[in-house]
Amino acid sequence: MKKIFAAGLIALGFTVSVFASDPILYGENIFELSSPEALTNVPSVAGGGIYTVGSTSLVVNPALAAKEQRVELNFGSTELFKTGSNKAFGMAFQGGILIPFKWAVFSGYTNGLFAEDVLSTGNSFNIKASLSKEVTDQLAFGAGINGGYSWSKGGDWSLSANLGFIYNWGRLAFMDDFRIGASILNIGKNYQTSTDGNFFDSYPSFSTVRAGASAVFVQTEDIKLGGSFDITTPCFQNALFDAGINFGIKDMVYINVGEKMDLKEIIAGRPSLIPTIGISVKFNFNVSNNSYLEKNDWSESEMRVGAAYKNLYGNIHAISEGVDLYLGMKDSTPPVIELWMGEEDD
Repeated sequence: MKKIFAAGLIALGFTVSVFASDPILYGENIFELSSPEALTNVPSVAGGGIYTVGSTSLVVNPALAAKEQRVELNFGSTELFKTGSNKAFGMAFQGGILIPFKWAVFSGYTNGLFAEDVLSTGNSFNIKASLSKEVTDQLAFGAGINGGYSWSKGGDWSLSANLGFIYNWGRLAFMDDFRIGASILNIGKNYQTSTDGNFFDSYPSFSTVRAGASAVFVQTEDIKLGGSFDITTPCFQNALFDAGINFGIKDMVYINVGEKMDLKEIIAGRPSLIPTIGISVKFNFNVSNNSYLEKNDWSESEMRVGAAYKNLYGNIHAISEGVDLYLGMKDSTPPVIELWMGEEDD
C-alpha cells in the first residue's frame, strides 16, 4: 500500500506540473528543426532502428558517436512555412563535424534558427560540443556542452551541459541489435520565457530527461526494418513521445517515418499527429589523384543525402534537406592473428 500511495503521489505531482507548465511552441525541439533525420527521429536516444549516428547525434544523446571510426561532416537546412491568412516564412540551418581520436570521439555542431515570424522561439544561434567514449563493447558514455545567443525579445543567452549513455543488449526475443539509451539535457541556463530568471521558465526546458530503446525487427540481404521509441520529460513538466520506423533497401535507400506526440498539446486538444516522412540515399564515391585524400585513406568515401517533410502544428510546415559525408570506408575486415609453434623461419 505504501508503494501504491507513493506512486500515486508521484503521478499526481507530474500531472499537476503538466497542467502548470506553459511551454512555447516547439521550444523543446529547436535543435531538431534543421535536420531531416532529426525530424523523423532517425537518431533517437538509442541510435535509431537502423543504427545511424553522426555529428548531430549529440542533440539527443552525447554518447551515440562513441563507436564511430570515420571523420564525418554534416550540412542541413529547413524551410519553415506558415500558411493561411497570416503567411510567414522562416528557416533553420546546421553544420556539424565528428572526429574520432584514440582516446575519445569529438562531435561539434552549430545551429541557426531564424523563425521569429513563424515560431515563438524567435531567432538564435547555437553551438554544441561533446566527447563520447566506448567503455566496453556494449556500453558507452558521453558528455557535452551547449552555448547560444538569441537576439529576439531583447536578447538572451544560454549555457548548459548534457550527459548520456547507450547500452547494446544484442539480441532480445525476436529483435536484433537491441539498444537502450538515456540522456539528461540542458543542465544549466537556457533561453528564458520570463524575466524573473527562473531556470524552470525556459526553453529548451532545464534538466530534460530522455530515455528510449531501438532495435532491428527484420534483416535480410536486401532489406532491413527497425524501430525506436523515446520518452522525454522536460523538467518533469511535460511528456513527449517519439516513435520512428526505419526501412532500408539494399543498404542504399532508406525510408523513415516518425511520429511525435506532446502530452501538453494533447491535453490542450490541438495535437499534430501527422507523421513525418523522410527519405535518404547512401552511395560511395571515389576521388583520384589527390595525395592528401590518399594519405588519409579518404579516396573512397561515403555520402548520404536526404529530405523530409513535417507538419509542426496546424498551418506550420517544415521541409528539410541535408547531406552527411563520411570520409573513408568502414573497416569490416577483422585483424588476422597468426600463431606458430617453434622458431620463426628466417
